[in-house]
Amino acid sequence: MRLKDPFSLKAADMTKRTNKPRKPRDEESSDEVSGLTCQHVSKAVDLNSVKKAVTSSMWSMCSDCLRERTMIDGEPASGHDILVCLKCGFQGCSQSESQHSTKHHQTLHPESHCITISLGTWKAWCFECNEELSTHCNKKALAQTLDFLQKHSVKAASDAFGWTGEEPSDYADQSRGKSPVNNSTLVPVKGINNLGNTCFFNAVMQNLSQTHMLNDLIQDVKEKGHKLKICPPAESNVVRSTPEPLTSAMFLFLHSMKESGKGPVNPKTLFNQLCQKAPRFKGYQQQDSQELLHYLLDSMRVEETKRIKAGILKSFNNPTEKTADDETKRQVKAYGKEGVKMNFVDRIFVGELTNTIMCEECEHISTVKEAFIDISLPIIEERVSISFNFLLRYLLVLPKYDNCVLFAPLHTEKKSDKVYTSARKQMLISSLPPVVTLHLKRFHQAGMNLRKVNRHVNFPLILDLAPFCSASCKNLVAGERVLYSLYGIVEHSGSMRGGHYTAYVKVRSPQRRTEQPQRRNVAGPREASSATQGQWVYVSDTNVQTVPESRVLNSQAYLLFYEEML
Repeated sequence: MRLKDPFSLKAADMTKRTNKPRKPRDEESSDEVSGLTCQHVSKAVDLNSVKKAVTSSMWSMCSDCLRERTMIDGEPASGHDILVCLKCGFQGCSQSESQHSTKHHQTLHPESHCITISLGTWKAWCFECNEELSTHCNKKALAQTLDFLQKHSVKAASDAFGWTGEEPSDYADQSRGKSPVNNSTLVPVKGINNLGNTCFFNAVMQNLSQTHMLNDLIQDVKEKGHKLKICPPAESNVVRSTPEPLTSAMFLFLHSMKESGKGPVNPKTLFNQLCQKAPRFKGYQQQDSQELLHYLLDSMRVEETKRIKAGILKSFNNPTEKTADDETKRQVKAYGKEGVKMNFVDRIFVGELTNTIMCEECEHISTVKEAFIDISLPIIEERVSISFNFLLRYLLVLPKYDNCVLFAPLHTEKKSDKVYTSARKQMLISSLPPVVTLHLKRFHQAGMNLRKVNRHVNFPLILDLAPFCSASCKNLVAGERVLYSLYGIVEHSGSMRGGHYTAYVKVRSPQRRTEQPQRRNVAGPREASSATQGQWVYVSDTNVQTVPESRVLNSQAYLLFYEEML
C-alpha cells in the first residue's frame, strides 16, 4: 500500500531542477535502496570540515532560516527536513518555500557541494547525479561521515535531556522559565529497528510508548495478574489470570522502551505476535499506520475480553450450560457485561459517537451509537487553508443533508423501512476516552486509483472538544471546556509510490489520576498551556533527535494523539 520514500518529501522537487535522466530502480524493494557509486564522493565529502561545522552550530536547524527568520512563535525556525552538506557541514532546509539546501549547492561550486545527508531519513543524495547514494557501495568517507552524524544526533538528544551515562536525569528549559521534570517519571525515547518496510509499525509504537496510561495499565495487568473487582462486590468476583500472547509481547516491548542505557529496540517478537492475529502484515510489505493501530488495539481488546471472561468463569468454578443454575447464569452474564468494559484498551482508547438523523418532513429522529478507536477527518482540498477545528466541525457538528433510510417505529410486528428524500444528520461525541486519536484521511480513492492529499493541516497543541460533544457527554455544563493536549504524531512523507512513516512524541511528566471522578478542565488559557511543558522528539526508525515545537506544527500529520488534561 504505502512504500517508504526513497529520500524525502522533496525528491520530486530536486528532480525538476535538473535535466539529467533518473535511473530506474526497483520500487518493490525494502526500505533501504541500494544506490550507485558516485564519482563526486572524492571531491564532495570532507569529514573534518563537517565535524568542525556541526559541532560549532545549532544541531538540526537550517542556518539560513535562523538568519532570515530568527524566531517563529517563540521557537527557532527550522525546515521540514534538514540536509547536511558533506563538503562544509552546512545545514539547510528542504522546504519548498525556501529550499536553502538546494540554493547552497547552486551558489557554491556545484560539484564540490553536491552531496547531502538527510537528518530525517539518513539517506544520502547527490544533486549532480540526481540520485540517492548508498553508503555501503561508495567510498569509506561517506559511511564514516554518516556514522559521525548519527552519533552526534544521539549526543545532541542526550544533551538536550541532560542524560549522562545510562540514567536520564532531570531536564529543564531555564531560558523559558520551565521547572525541571522528575526523571523517574519520564519515558525515554529509543529508536526501533526497521525489520523491512516496518516504518508504519515503528511510528505507531513510538506514540504508544509515550501513552502513559497504557504503560500504567498494562503494567498492572502483567504484575498483578489483573485483580479485577466487579460490582456488586462478592468473594467470587475477583478475576486472576495471565495476559494472552500479544498483550504479553506488548508489555515486554514497552518495558524495553523504558529501559535506559541500551540501543534501539528490536520489535520482532511483538510484530510476529501481531502477524499471528493479523496475517495481512506478514511478508514485510508496505502497510498503513492507521490500519496497523486498529488491528493492534482490536487484537489486544479481543485477548483481554477472552481473558476476563475466562477469569469470571473460573471464579464460579467453570460452570457449564448444564451444571449452572439460573442464579449462577445471571451472575456470570452480569459480571461478563461489566468486566468486558474494564479491559485496558477500552479504558484508554475507546469512545462513543452518536449519529442523529432527522427527517425534515415528519421530524422523525433516528439515533445510532457506535464505538470508535479513532475519528477519521476528511481533508477538503478546495479550501485555501485548512484548520483542524474546521475539519472536526465539518465532520461532527455541521448538519448534512442526505437521502437517508430511516427505520419507522414498530405499533405492527413487521419492520418496515421508509425512505425520506430530505433529512439532516449530525454526529456528536457522546463518550470521550482518556486518549483521543484523530486520523487525517490523506489516502483516498480517485476513480480506479488511490491518491494522497499532501495539503498541510493546521492542528492545535491544545484541543477543546466541548463544541463537538453531545449534552449527555460526561454531564457537560454550559461554558465548560474539554481540553486535550497533543503528545504524539505519526507523519507520512512522500507519495503513494514511495513514502516513509515517522513519529513526533512529547517527553513529559505523567498527569496524576485519581479514582474519584473529576470535573472537566475549566482552566484559563495560561493555566492550560502550562500543562503542556516537555520536549518534543523526532523519531525515524533508529534515528532520534530533539526538535522545536515549530517543526512539530509544520509536520504532515497523519495520526494525532491527544490526552485528556486533568
